[in-house]
Amino acid sequence: MDKIFGIDLGTTNSEIACLKDGKPEVITVVNEKKYLPSAVGVDMSGNIITGFTARNQYAAYPENTVLSIKRKMGSGQKVSMAGNTYTPARISAEIIKALKKAAERETGLPVKKVVITVPAYFTDAQRKETIQAGELAGLEVVRIINEPTAAALAYGSRKDQHEKILVYDLGGGTFDVSLIEVEDEIIEVLATDGDSLLGGDDFDRLLVDFFISCLPENAVSPQDLKVKARLKNTAESVKIGLSNESFLAVKEEFIASSKGKPVHLELNIERKDFEGLIEAELNKTFTLLEKVLKTAGCTRSDITKVLLVGGSTYIPKIFNSLNRRFGFDVHREVDPTYCVAIGAAIQGAIIAGEEADTILVDVNSHSLGIKCLNIKPFGAIDRDHYSIIINKNTPIPASMTQTYYTVINNQKAVDIDVYQGENSAASKNTFLGSMVMDKLPKKLPEGSEIDVAFEYNLNGIVEISSFERQSGKKEKFKVDINRQETVLEEASCDGRGEEKGAVRPFEKEMQTEKEISRGKIERLINTARKKLDKTKDPETLNNIEIRIHILKEALKGDFASEKTQKKAEITSEELAELIAGI
Repeated sequence: MDKIFGIDLGTTNSEIACLKDGKPEVITVVNEKKYLPSAVGVDMSGNIITGFTARNQYAAYPENTVLSIKRKMGSGQKVSMAGNTYTPARISAEIIKALKKAAERETGLPVKKVVITVPAYFTDAQRKETIQAGELAGLEVVRIINEPTAAALAYGSRKDQHEKILVYDLGGGTFDVSLIEVEDEIIEVLATDGDSLLGGDDFDRLLVDFFISCLPENAVSPQDLKVKARLKNTAESVKIGLSNESFLAVKEEFIASSKGKPVHLELNIERKDFEGLIEAELNKTFTLLEKVLKTAGCTRSDITKVLLVGGSTYIPKIFNSLNRRFGFDVHREVDPTYCVAIGAAIQGAIIAGEEADTILVDVNSHSLGIKCLNIKPFGAIDRDHYSIIINKNTPIPASMTQTYYTVINNQKAVDIDVYQGENSAASKNTFLGSMVMDKLPKKLPEGSEIDVAFEYNLNGIVEISSFERQSGKKEKFKVDINRQETVLEEASCDGRGEEKGAVRPFEKEMQTEKEISRGKIERLINTARKKLDKTKDPETLNNIEIRIHILKEALKGDFASEKTQKKAEITSEELAELIAGI
C-alpha cells in the first residue's frame, strides 16, 4: 500500500510528516525549516510563489500576496491576488503542492495519499473545501481528522487507558478547545468550541495598532497597505521574541512620513506590555474553555491531561495561566508547532497498516530558577522566594528570560543563586550554583531592571546570564545539570568596557546540602570583609562585624543542627543586605 502522509494545513504555517523507520517525522521543507508559511503570491513575472518567498514579498507587494487563507475556507468568498480572483481551495492547493514537492524531494517517495487535519469545530462546508484543496493539488485525501484527535495521537494516547484530555489549540488564525475521551484505543470528541477569527494574527494586529499609536498622528493612513504589511512583519517578530525575552528593542527606520519629514519607529516593549495588549483575547479562550467543560458535564478536576497545540501557545502567559487553572503542569513535550502534523502522519500510518512507535522527547525533569525577594500582600517579605524561569517538562533545548528589580537605591551588587526543584521556598530545592553581579552603576535607583536568562541545551548545560539595562553590563556562567557543577566562564564586557566582577565558583559534585550552605557562608564572610574598608559609618561597621562573628561561630559549632542552620540563614540574609548597601 502507498505511504500515507499527514498534513497540518495551518493558518500561518503548514507542515507535512510521515513515518520513517516506524517513527513519525516532520519533513524539512526548505533550508532546514520544517514548516512552510501558508502564504501564496504572484511575483513580478506573473508566476505563482509560495511559502517563505511569498511571505517575504508581502511587505512590498501586499496586493500580490494572500495570507491566512484558512480563515476563509467554506465561506464562499473569493480573494483577490495580482488583479485576479481565487477560491480559498485554489490558494490552499498551492500550499499543499509545495508541501508535496518538498516531501518527494526529501523522502524520494511519491506523495499520492494524505490525511489532512482541520479544527474540530469546522463545518461541513469547510471540511469539503479542505478536501477539494487536496484534490486540486493532485492528491487523494483518504481522511480528514480533527486537530485535537491528531494531537492526542501525537502524545501516544492510544494505549489501554481511560483519560479525559483537554486540547487547547491556539494557532496563527484560529482557536479551538476540545475535550476528548480516550478509552480502549478509541478517541472521542466529547465537546468542542472555538473561534475561527482568533489567533496569532490578531495578536499581530494589536501590536500593529500599538506601534501606530506610538507614531505621530495620521502618519499611517488606513489605505497605506505597504506600511501596515511592514509593521505586521515587525509585530510577528516581536511576538515570537517575547516568548523567550522579557523585553525587546523595536527599531524600524523610515516607516512613514509626517509633514514632509521621515518618521522612525523606535521603542522598547516588555513582555508584560504585550501580555496586557492581548489579555482580552486570551480571556476569550478561557471563557470558551469553561464552556466546553460545562457542555461535557465535566469539572476541571475530571481532566487528566491538558495538551498545548499551535505556535501561539509558546506565549508564557498561556502556559502559566493554564497551570494555575488546573493545578498541574500542562503538556507541551511534543512541539506545539508540529504535533498536529505528527498526529496526522500516525493516523495515515494506521490506515496504511504501518506500526508507529512512541515519540521520545527530551524535557527538563525539574524546574529551574533563582532565589529572590518577594513582597507579599500587607507588606510581608519572603526572603526565600523561588522564582521559576524554565518550567518542569519544558522541551529542551529551551531558553527563557525573566525581569527582576533591584531592592534598594544605590544597590551595588546582585546575588544570582540558581536552584532546581518545585518547592516555592528556594532553600528547599537543590542548589546548583551562584554568581555575583557587582559593580552596578552608581546611583542606580530602586526598581531598576535586571534580566536573567537561562539557556538549557541537550547536553544538560544551563547557561545563566544577567543583564543590567541602564549600563548594558552583562555577566554569565554555566551549570552542568547532570553533574551539578558550575562551569566557570569569563564574563562579557559591558558597554563601557569596565572590568568585570568575578564569577563565584560552586564546590563540585556530590556535595550535601549542609556542605553547600557552609560554602556559601564562607564566601559571604570573605565578601563582607572586603567591604569593611569601603564604609566609615560606625554603626554599619559594627553590624557587619557582629554578623561575621555569629557566622564564624556557627561554622565552628554543630552546623548540622536545624537551630544553627536557621540562625545562620537569617544572619546571612541580614549580612547580605548590609553589604549590598555599601
